Amino acid sequence: MKKVSVALGSGAMRGFAHIGVLEVLEKEFEFEAFSGCSMGAVIGAFYCLGYDLKLIYKIAREMRNDVLIDFKIKKNALISGKNIEEILKLFLRDKKFSDLKYPFYVVATDLLKGEQVFFSEGNLYEAVRASISIPGILPPVKLDNTILVDGAVVDKVPAKVLKENGYEFIIGVDVSGKSTTKEPKNILEMILTTIDIMGEEIFRLKQNYIDYLIKIDLEDINPYTLADIEIAYQRGKEKAKEEVPRIKRLIN
Repeated sequence: MKKVSVALGSGAMRGFAHIGVLEVLEKEFEFEAFSGCSMGAVIGAFYCLGYDLKLIYKIAREMRNDVLIDFKIKKNALISGKNIEEILKLFLRDKKFSDLKYPFYVVATDLLKGEQVFFSEGNLYEAVRASISIPGILPPVKLDNTILVDGAVVDKVPAKVLKENGYEFIIGVDVSGKSTTKEPKNILEMILTTIDIMGEEIFRLKQNYIDYLIKIDLEDINPYTLADIEIAYQRGKEKAKEEVPRIKRLIN
């Protein structure tokens, strides 16, 4: 089997498309390493820990949106994040990067320096929690004199860290898209649409680290509710099946 490494991108609930993609790719290729930011970091962590992703998907389908997202305005965020933190702790427990099946790089952003930060050792929960801290939405994480926010601020499909660590064939999975094609209705949509636009511009500069990009059309999927995750999952699966022959030809 051909070896590939996979960079799992950000996209909030659209990130459930990653599950469909991984289900297809694991049957066709041998995985060497993973990287992830934001929702890509969550799915990547679960996969590298050996969780059955279909089980994770089924649990998410049964979850209520108001349980997951607890709006409680703080001085630095719209959501307290306590419920999300409890769910992550339940699955990630006290696991470390050394417990994972594959090398895994979680990308976050140093808010004070404006630089990419990646984690590949130490506590897994802390790294993932930092990577999902969407600025203005979820509180940032303070760690070792740094303030960390969502990795998508600097690299929404974090392939660079894989290339820099010597992995040769990198598949990037882009599950992003504009948060809304209409005028933003509230502060949440305003913040997220702005981040999406900035992320797209930065991504254009960093695409050369990706050997093959799987871009899934999820523009019509609401990324901030669990209502559409089944559609996202199916589209990820379908798109990956479509791309596999092209990836194989390119590797050969």
